Amino acid sequence: MKISYLKSSPSMIEVLKNNYEAFIIQNYKFNHLGLFHDEDSIYAVIQNYKESNTTLDEIQELYNYRFKTAGVPGPTFTEEVKDNYIKIDLRNTYEKVSLFGQPFNAFEFNNNIRIAIPSKFHPFHVDMKWSDNSFTFTFNKELTPNDIDEIILICESLGFYGYKYNIKTDHELPDYNHQIKKSNTQGNLTLVASQYLRNNQPKEILEKYEEDQDFWTEKRANIFSDVNLTKDECLIDSFRKSQNRCFVDASVFPRNNIREYISLYDTVIIAIPLADSPNSQSFYDIFKISKIELLELVRRGRIKFVAFQNLQRYDSNFLADVLSVDPECVLFSRRLAAATLLAIREKTGLFGFAFDSSTQYNLLKECYNSKVDALKILAESLSENIAFFEYGINQRGALGISQFCGASFAAQRYKSRGRDYGIELMTSAMSLEFSLGLGAHHFPFEHTGYSEVNACKILNGIYNGVQQSQNELREMEIQTLLSNIFTINNDMNVLELDDILSKYSRRMIPQILQEYAHLTPEELSFKIYSLNKDIKAIEKRKQNLSILDLSGFAPVVAGAVMEYKGLSGAGYIALLPWIFKLLKVTTNNSKIFSNEIFSNLEALTLNTPRNTMLVHKIRQDMPK
Repeated sequence: MKISYLKSSPSMIEVLKNNYEAFIIQNYKFNHLGLFHDEDSIYAVIQNYKESNTTLDEIQELYNYRFKTAGVPGPTFTEEVKDNYIKIDLRNTYEKVSLFGQPFNAFEFNNNIRIAIPSKFHPFHVDMKWSDNSFTFTFNKELTPNDIDEIILICESLGFYGYKYNIKTDHELPDYNHQIKKSNTQGNLTLVASQYLRNNQPKEILEKYEEDQDFWTEKRANIFSDVNLTKDECLIDSFRKSQNRCFVDASVFPRNNIREYISLYDTVIIAIPLADSPNSQSFYDIFKISKIELLELVRRGRIKFVAFQNLQRYDSNFLADVLSVDPECVLFSRRLAAATLLAIREKTGLFGFAFDSSTQYNLLKECYNSKVDALKILAESLSENIAFFEYGINQRGALGISQFCGASFAAQRYKSRGRDYGIELMTSAMSLEFSLGLGAHHFPFEHTGYSEVNACKILNGIYNGVQQSQNELREMEIQTLLSNIFTINNDMNVLELDDILSKYSRRMIPQILQEYAHLTPEELSFKIYSLNKDIKAIEKRKQNLSILDLSGFAPVVAGAVMEYKGLSGAGYIALLPWIFKLLKVTTNNSKIFSNEIFSNLEALTLNTPRNTMLVHKIRQDMPK
């Protein structure tokens, strides 16, 4: 291969680097000394290949068949570094994150250029040719010299440098005519440039989608490499407010009645169902809620959404409806991807971080040479996909994360033991990893015939270092427990239910349910019987407490505060029920009775656990 040919097209050298880097990452067991050139050609120096019973010719054939981009010359493989060889540096972190040398297909090339070029220049047509090393833009208006400089600078920042840039004008240039890709095809999974969607998406959606796209364009390098950036900086403000939240992935699988989730958490974050799948259902059918009820819960901040796939896969009317009520209620794919990557990085210190190509290769090589089985498995799992990490996330956003992090490592661990759980782990990882990014409790999908619970336990061990507790509340149990413990009916008005539970601390409800989780039907029946008996005792004590005991008031307040903080100490006072009756007559502020300190006071007064007291109060408020 003549070096003069590559020198005539500098960005083509970046493509060659990209190809070679993918080769050494996926074939890390060889000793790769790097890329070199002399006055005539480019060489890839490789050693110890004979230990694998292979030849240079076979390696050359492998590279040319699996890694070389069509139209881009490849290096000549050799095992010796000659004195006149000059080392070619591989791509650094910025160049990898910016996708220098990425061999895009035509759609990907146009899509990425349109994301990078500011909206004021759209629409435009672009054509890049290696044959004459030209980059030709056609705009529908005249550009100033400063505009042209800006366009060229943007292209060079994406690795398209060394070209002859030609700028043309066509005042009749039509707007984009973007065709929606078929379901589950490569183009259908790619995050489409917002400029393609201007004519087929409502304004409410497009504005927020463009904000998400601009965030990625501005912060991409920091997301992949800045160790000081945190996941909370990537979430929009409304997703950071509530600390008591859960995540439910309804993108494909059906989930439970919405009443079950809002009974447990202040904020329920839901992955919106895909509208283009064969068996798709509407959001309202899945969660047993009307449009009016949903929009009211959105207005209250109880329900938020994530849309982590290509925007065209969702019901645009649904998205427009919820965004019209709360413009901050939907988190789109790129911010979700950023928050998830940073959360995974915080958990593992490795996954979710971009390294330069030399560091990637050296890391794999060190793991392989360590003679530690776990590190060898890690190297094998990373080698499969890590060369495409930055590209995959850039193209697919949050959808691409699961193939690059803990699931791949877990699958490789079990593969080494003769078990193939790759598909189960990969599909289960997605929603679990999103929940890490959202800082939300995760409900694995669980249904008759298919469950993500066991796969998520494995992944949880990787991300948190421990297996999940056996008393972890499972989705299949929620309805039964809410019905038996709190008498919450899945057919009751969802807004009335929210009104009732908003008076109390929802944070305590999952804790209470966990006490009843994983019991046999007989054990659950007996425990509910005991609970009902305790509640009847509470009602009887309330009737009997009529003697005023002023001397106990000060100690009991201190005792309640100490109980609230987890310290021992309590006082007894019969005055409290009388005070509560008086307050209820003289004030309309019912929230005071739900204050945790007052709740502890009442529980101490009635000599009953505060959890039982909370169950009693909620039952009293439930419609009969």
